[in-house]
Amino acid sequence: MTILYYSKVNVNSNIFSVYDKQISISEIMNSVYTVLDDKKEYVKKDIRNFIDNDTGESRTIESQEIYNFSELIKFKDVNEMYIMGKLVRRYPIHGESFDDKTRKSIPIVHENNATSIPFYFDLNSEIITFHVRNKFGYKQFNEAFRNLLDEFIYDVGFEVFLLNDPFKVFERLEMLQKVRKIRSTIIPPNVNEEALEDLFNRETEELKQSNITKKTSIFETHKKNDKGINIKARMVKQTLDISKVYIERGYGKLEVEGETADGTHFRYDSEKDSYFNTSIEEEHKDNMEKLKDAAKRGILSFFSKIKINKENLNHGSFMKDKGNKNFINGDIDE
Repeated sequence: MTILYYSKVNVNSNIFSVYDKQISISEIMNSVYTVLDDKKEYVKKDIRNFIDNDTGESRTIESQEIYNFSELIKFKDVNEMYIMGKLVRRYPIHGESFDDKTRKSIPIVHENNATSIPFYFDLNSEIITFHVRNKFGYKQFNEAFRNLLDEFIYDVGFEVFLLNDPFKVFERLEMLQKVRKIRSTIIPPNVNEEALEDLFNRETEELKQSNITKKTSIFETHKKNDKGINIKARMVKQTLDISKVYIERGYGKLEVEGETADGTHFRYDSEKDSYFNTSIEEEHKDNMEKLKDAAKRGILSFFSKIKINKENLNHGSFMKDKGNKNFINGDIDE
């Protein structure tokens, strides 16, 4: 079986215009549907400095990766709108060639090596479904997809985050006994069609008033501090409550470091440790029709989980009392 990942495409730069009804998410997605093609490219350049071991001189190597879409299939009717195709990564491979005459190895570069990932992009839910390849992971995919969207739609800036499984978030965080560091990143959501929690809406309104399109909160305590961060403190607890709602819908990510009850170092990264996923048969992973069917089932499953989780929590705190008194606790320190 092959794991399928799910990422949310977020309108970031123009999101407050969406809130003010100057433009809608559906209008932007229709523009994406119209303009996306296999012609435009995103070029990522990398410059590395190093010391030549033979000469001791400083040298610079510049390399680049090129990303583009290919084999696109578009479909739109009154009920659905989607794009299927491949995201291609072209990158140089540094190797050696052996010279029979001199009996020496010669450095060479294969310039146009390529790897591609098939994807299904549901423009109504703004969710991309894909699997990964060796040397082409989900971070590279999300970054390339975002930058390509920015190339196609000049007046809109996008963000792309993995969707998170709300049940996995709870399972992982409940392992923590002492918290050393919290890093929360959230962005204003595509919410003009969604009914969301009051806490969520209040935070969104504050972002709008401040004209902030990405907010990062960092809480940290020294490693020699034997108590760790007070999770029950209002400022910290509210940040975690907000993060929970945002990250499970693909509007941000959360990182937490600390220790388990036995003193083992623990690091939680929502993108690595609680991403929402389904699977597809290995022999079907590159079949676009099979991928489309699996993606549709996965997207329905995700929204079902969100609904169940919302009902179970009954709008309660992320930090419910589940037995870990040091970390999971619903009370607030005033």
